[in-house]
Amino acid sequence: MITIKQIYTKCLSQASYFIECRGEAAVIDPIRDFAIYTRLAAERKVEIKYIFETHFHADFISGHLDLQKATGACIIYGPEATPVFAAHVAKHTERFTLGDAMFEVLHTPGHTVESSCFLLYDEKKIPVAVFTGDTLFNGEVGRPDLLGGNFNKYVLAEKLFHSIHDVLATLPDAVLVYPGHGPGSACGKNIVSGHTGNIGDQRKKNHAFLRTRKHDFIQAVVSDLPEAPSYFFEDAQMNRVGYPALDCILEQAGNAFT
Repeated sequence: MITIKQIYTKCLSQASYFIECRGEAAVIDPIRDFAIYTRLAAERKVEIKYIFETHFHADFISGHLDLQKATGACIIYGPEATPVFAAHVAKHTERFTLGDAMFEVLHTPGHTVESSCFLLYDEKKIPVAVFTGDTLFNGEVGRPDLLGGNFNKYVLAEKLFHSIHDVLATLPDAVLVYPGHGPGSACGKNIVSGHTGNIGDQRKKNHAFLRTRKHDFIQAVVSDLPEAPSYFFEDAQMNRVGYPALDCILEQAGNAFT
């Protein structure tokens, strides 16, 4: 049996996920305070096997490194990721078992070049849920202008068009969609209410699915983008190259007041 728990951080409008099956667990896009996941693992008597990162986050510092240190779990990114620390950079459609369940990596560039979704199959090998990070939100898609490296927003928007129409739109309607953000996040322009949905809902209501002409899609995605907060680019770099352990930061802060 698969259990999915969404951990929603309101100040970031950000969702991370704890998925377990038959004594094994995976965490997707963990927040900095990683203890919530280790507590869940202890309570549920499961081992955290994987830490899946959908991309190098720009709006917050991820807890992937501290969680890996605490659990020994493997950090997994999709294709074209360039982490400086030890991690597994998966191939498109590479699969990872979790108990009787299985994850498949879907490379979906557009928000960033390494952006990937993780498709969850049940014990019967039926796809049941997709964790879309900042590629797909409820009613919206991720911005293509936050961390493109050598790619401008138009190039990334074109990649996003193909990620939506050639990858995510091919999934069955019943597949549940678990996005990385809800309304209020600066990672998408017009994210609508609701922290979950399914592919069928998005096919009917999400403008990105409805815009089947590439030119129209690109223009809609790149227009009227608000200015990105300046710290976004620094955060994304820290998530790629690493950062001091949370315990060290807390210890230093405590010493400053003694």
